[in-house]
Amino acid sequence: MENLKNICILFFFIIVIPNCKAQPNNSESTAFTNITLIDVEKSKSLENMTIIISDDKIKSVFSSNSQQIPTSAEIIDMTGHYIIPGLIDGHVHLFANQNRNADLKKLLFSGVTSLRDMGGDARVYQKLNQNIANGSIPSPNIYYSATFFGPEFLVDPRTKFANKGINPGEAPWMRVVNDDTNLRKVISEAKEIGVTGIKAYASISPDLLKKISEEAHNQGLKVWSHSATFPSKPSDAVKANVDAISHGVGMIAEKAETVPNSFNDAIRNFIPIQDFENANALSNVYVNLLQSMKSNGTIFEPTISAWKRVQTENKDAEKNEKKINPKSNMTQAKTKMNIPAMNKWVNNITNAAYINGVTISAGTDFTRTIKWIQDEIRFLVESGLTEIDAIRAATLNNAMVIGIDKTHGSISIGKQADLVILTKNPLENIENIRSVKIVYKDGKRYSAKE
Repeated sequence: MENLKNICILFFFIIVIPNCKAQPNNSESTAFTNITLIDVEKSKSLENMTIIISDDKIKSVFSSNSQQIPTSAEIIDMTGHYIIPGLIDGHVHLFANQNRNADLKKLLFSGVTSLRDMGGDARVYQKLNQNIANGSIPSPNIYYSATFFGPEFLVDPRTKFANKGINPGEAPWMRVVNDDTNLRKVISEAKEIGVTGIKAYASISPDLLKKISEEAHNQGLKVWSHSATFPSKPSDAVKANVDAISHGVGMIAEKAETVPNSFNDAIRNFIPIQDFENANALSNVYVNLLQSMKSNGTIFEPTISAWKRVQTENKDAEKNEKKINPKSNMTQAKTKMNIPAMNKWVNNITNAAYINGVTISAGTDFTRTIKWIQDEIRFLVESGLTEIDAIRAATLNNAMVIGIDKTHGSISIGKQADLVILTKNPLENIENIRSVKIVYKDGKRYSAKE
């Protein structure tokens, strides 16, 4: 039965979505009446609500029949339907994706209205955003980063692959940094090419990480970090006041007495020998870390999907990704990984973070083959989050990570009209998050041909 359900889900995305298109609305506004609102701000559902959108904004939210609807509005009775904010995938890598435009379209029609890209060629994202803005590509909106790393990471081929025509480590979006780097200059150059945040990736010391974070924040950029940038541990990222840290796997490094200076060395020789099977996510060292994250407001993005394969994925594509993306499951590690134990650890540290009050965000680490944020939401529920908190992780919390929570991430008056209408209640069964009927992005409607 489970396999049949997954086949049906995959069939929907492959067969239905390519026939979708944006549908114009000639009315001044649209009123959805008698709909159940999933309120991620108040963590509850509100029945029989009316939501009015005008142009690209949410104009009104009120109980149905409690206020008069403007006569100029298109009224759509949504009895039996549910509405959530547009979904946000907080961790993707679009640069190397071979079917980028087609995949972006699939993501949009699945309910994803925004993406945070965590490393690639900014020239690609600038062009994509131009095409998205002029309507030539139906796509989620894209917010992208500049990746900073230490000189030790220059051995990694990705430092060359993502900045063709520029010497490795010298592109504003793929920058090598050390203690002598003029951080004000390189961060300013990153800001000029349109990044939303600086990503601290690899081989960055605690002191340098703190300086990067301070300067980036001074220039109005977000700072995002791997949970362990080696030699920095997760607690070093928290002390540096980064806005969010990614990857539950790297959280294991917090308990180590010493860690490698090189990211590549850590991937090959440190991570594979960690005792994921017996690691206690509720031991004092991790609880202390998580409590400091809560106190500092550090958001945790576990990227459960980065390691956990789902049945709906194409197995041939998975094999190809392993060959060309060493990060996908550390295929270049000298020691064989205990992947099941590592997956369990990520679930456990996610649960520990949740019960200790850490804000959780949702990202898939999607690279060459689509990973659905709906799967990550399900994995969060399996890790102990309530259904509504898992949805919040992929909406309002991701908007906080990006810095757009004042305008996106929830269904509130004045916010952007990024909405997803479902035919089934996701709070009863999180799989119902896939029952997408209509998507609105920036007030424009996208739905399957009826």
